[in-house]
Formats: sequence, C-alpha cells, structure tokens
Amino acid sequence: MKPFLYFLFFHFRIFDLLLIILTKLRKNHLCIILLYHRIVDAHSKYLEKGPAVHHHIRDFKREIPYLKKNYKILSMDDVAHYIKSGIGFKRPSIAISFDDGYLDNYTLAYPVLKKYGVPATIYLTTSLIGTLERTWPDEIELAIMETKKDEFKLQTLFGDKEVQIKTKEEKEQASMKIAEALKNRPDDERKKIMGEIKKILGEDRNYENNLKPRIMLNWNEVKKMAASGITTGSHSHTHPILSSMPFEKSKEEIFNSKKMIEENLGIQVKHFAFPNGRKEDFSEELRDYCKEIGFESVASVIYGTNNTLNGNTMGLKRISATSPVWMLAGELVRLFWKDGIKKGFQRTQQTQRTQ
Repeated sequence: MKPFLYFLFFHFRIFDLLLIILTKLRKNHLCIILLYHRIVDAHSKYLEKGPAVHHHIRDFKREIPYLKKNYKILSMDDVAHYIKSGIGFKRPSIAISFDDGYLDNYTLAYPVLKKYGVPATIYLTTSLIGTLERTWPDEIELAIMETKKDEFKLQTLFGDKEVQIKTKEEKEQASMKIAEALKNRPDDERKKIMGEIKKILGEDRNYENNLKPRIMLNWNEVKKMAASGITTGSHSHTHPILSSMPFEKSKEEIFNSKKMIEENLGIQVKHFAFPNGRKEDFSEELRDYCKEIGFESVASVIYGTNNTLNGNTMGLKRISATSPVWMLAGELVRLFWKDGIKKGFQRTQQTQRTQ
C-alpha cells in the first residue's frame, strides 16, 4: 500500500501541505543528507543494485526541482556551520551528496544541479580519479559482466557451490553476494580474493592496451564542478573498509586523500565520508583523527536525520535516495515528521533541565 499512498499524496500535493504545516508548527527543524552514487541512463552499463547505487537520470531530473521547491537545500559547509553553531535549521533542509567520484556525476548529474542552482558534495576516492580503475565492488561487477562463463566456483567464499551467472538477474545477484561477503574481510584478504575472482572469470584479458572504459572523474572535471559551487570531499584514497585495516594505514588512507584533493584543487577539504559507511566500518579514534587534521564533518550511511541538539558534526547520518520521486518525497516527509516530533520532545526536555 505504501507506494500507492505515496503516489496519491504526491500528486494531490498532500506532502507539500504537510511540510507547510510542519514548518509553521516548529521553529527548529532537521536536515536530511541524501546519498547518491552513480547516475545512469539508457547508455550506461551496470548490474542493477537499486537507486541508492544506480539512480536513473529521469528520476533525478524530477527530484531536483521538487526538492528545491519544497526544502531548503544546503551545502555541506552550511550543514556543518548550522549544527556546530547551534543556529538550527529554520526550514526542513536537504543536503545532496555523491560517493566515490563517478564520471556520470559530471556528465549527467552536474548539468541538472547547475540548471537549478542546487549545491551538492562529491566525496572522492582519490586513487581512482583520472584513471581507468574502479572501486573494488565495481571491479567485481565488471568481471562478472565481461566473463564468458555461465557459472564458476569460488572456494574461498562459497566452497564447492557453483555460482550461476548465465542471466542478467543471476549476474546481479552474484555481484551483490560477493561484495557483501567481502565487506567483512580484512583488507589484505579482500585484495587477494579479488585477484582470484579476476583470474577465475578471465576479466583481465578483456581490457588489454588500456581499453577499459573510464567510469570515474578526472581532475579537470572535478575542478570545473568545484569552480561552480560543487563541494569536494574525501572518501579515502583506495576505498577500503577502514576498520579492517591497521590503524596507521587507515590514517594514511584518510590523510593521503585529503592531501591529494587539496594539492589538485588548491582548496581546503573540510568534509569526509568513510567507505561503506556502517557503524562498524569506522571508529571513534578515526573520528578524532579526522578532526585533528582539519575535517569539519564525517558522514556515514547510518540511516537518519541530523539536528543541532549536540553540535556534533563528526557522525552525520545519511539516507540513500530512492525512486521514483513520489517514493522519495514520501520517505522524506515521513522522516521529517517522525524525527521532528521526537527531537522536539528531546529539545523541550533539555531546555527544562537547564532552567
């Protein structure tokens, strides 16, 4: 029933009315940071992982004007400032973010953002910028897309069980299953298994002589967006699960990424989003390190809204963008109302305790 109700509420502007009522009822509001990865179109080659990872441009083109009309859209600089200063959000607010640094953020998303004058932040995996390389989940996807095999065995992860990859649906399931299994492996072990996968599937031979298609940004494209108000953040250097590495290596990943962006763009990098983004993928020690080297915010993919109750910007929550636009609209309004009431109650209690 939810999709049907969201569809009706969206098209009869009930969501718009609920936002107007919420804005008048409360003085202090919340901020939701939306998370995107790739923006795709009919020409894009990928194995479907849902709108959080592969978000279609037709949906994005409807979402941006809708968000601009109904919300205050903030840069990450604004979000950090309002939270740290305790000023609060005067309207229900949205920030838009992209992880990894895909080429389609420039070719597809950026023209839409520029058209509507909407700020956004792109968190870069710096070792991939300006190269033909990909994140390790994308390397898995590529190997499975390009192989001529219909099935394979991967003893390290699945024992003697045959993994079927004959159909597109089987390829999608295998890609997600392998990526999920590798998330919890130590970084060195994951790299070793990745080598096994490429060898088994024979992906390496398909892209000799630099024929692998580029799917990541280059520095000129990053510079053009930065010059037009798109914020550049760090997403580590090689996209490992930072908690699965020795602490000193994790620090190097963070530092090297920040340094590389600053050297290429000539700006101070203030915002960091850690790879994968689950609670267990990061640590308080690494948050402290981020603050120590000059980051003003750290973003996760922990689901939820952000408020100014504690002034903490080093554990920002984000929600993955869904589609179509009425589903996204419904989830946003639901969260703003649910969390807004809860946070309003907490703020009242906090005020009473200090009186």
